[in-house]
Amino acid sequence: MERPRHQQKMPEDRSGWHRIDAGPHLEILFHPNRRPAGREPDQIERPSIVVAVAGKHEQALRFDPFSMGAHYHIRPGLADQVPLPVAEGQSPLDATMTFFEKPLRFRGLLALAEEDGVASQLRDEELGNAAAQIRDLSAAHKGR
Repeated sequence: MERPRHQQKMPEDRSGWHRIDAGPHLEILFHPNRRPAGREPDQIERPSIVVAVAGKHEQALRFDPFSMGAHYHIRPGLADQVPLPVAEGQSPLDATMTFFEKPLRFRGLLALAEEDGVASQLRDEELGNAAAQIRDLSAAHKGR
């Protein structure tokens, strides 16, 4: 018998997560290297970006631009992961940032997550600003 699937919620424990200002319609959190509990340490970097519509607890999108096996999720927990297309010479994080820096792509993902109303309210500069904040936090984490 198959277990029922549930859409994943935003993290309750916010330690290690950084809030990204993306305007009034979205809640975005970034973790520079999220390690799942109980997993053995390895050499894989696991940055994560979770996105929810403001006022909702469920994740609409999650980007996992891992150093190996980079992928993203639309309605995490309900749908399978989607491999992240990474161009030659491009980092997985840079590949993820193209969703923010090309707002039509980001809006399309939100529409697939059945959040069309919010997708149409997003401003391009808010998404670009979110990408800049994530890049800055990632660079600061790598510089440690």
